[in-house]
Amino acid sequence: MYLSRLTLTPSRVALNWLSNPYRVHQRLMMACGSDPRMLFRIEEDDATPRILVQSWNVPDWSISFDSFHVLVQPVEVKPFELHLSAGQMLRFYLVANPAVKRDGRRLGLLGETEQHAWLERKLSGSGAEMAACRATSLGLHHSRKKAEDSEPVHLMVRFEGLLQVKDPEKLVSAVSAGIGPAKGFGYGLLSLARAG
Repeated sequence: MYLSRLTLTPSRVALNWLSNPYRVHQRLMMACGSDPRMLFRIEEDDATPRILVQSWNVPDWSISFDSFHVLVQPVEVKPFELHLSAGQMLRFYLVANPAVKRDGRRLGLLGETEQHAWLERKLSGSGAEMAACRATSLGLHHSRKKAEDSEPVHLMVRFEGLLQVKDPEKLVSAVSAGIGPAKGFGYGLLSLARAG
């Protein structure tokens, strides 16, 4: 797999583009060769907006950005491979859309207790056990394909904490596939790092 970090100018053009995750996904896919497992996360924790992209194909960012001038610097790209072992403790970071399907509709889980339970279920099914977690609601986010379309609304929640690896192979697969719904809108990219 490959990780790419895009650092953007805080220009009006860049911020307008970032405001519609559907358009962000479209442009990122241009570079990733229509990789069906491409995941991304928009990170706006400081004054410099960034996008983290995980892909299986080697991305060619010139296709996406040679004529769309929103980058501060060339995109940083590095290959990565996860080597996990059962019992290992890891820090995790995830921006997700915790939701359940009821009566054919997907509904966001607004309560922190429900959000924690949702993530516990997702991690348990992904070969990990949650040891500690902090959930921060980032509000409701809108995106649309065309101006006349109704806007899909997604609840955005940032999860940070510790997990223990139970089944390394399943957890690697979960990192590759992403966690939860709305991946095409920038949700589900699970980042792992050594604890301590």
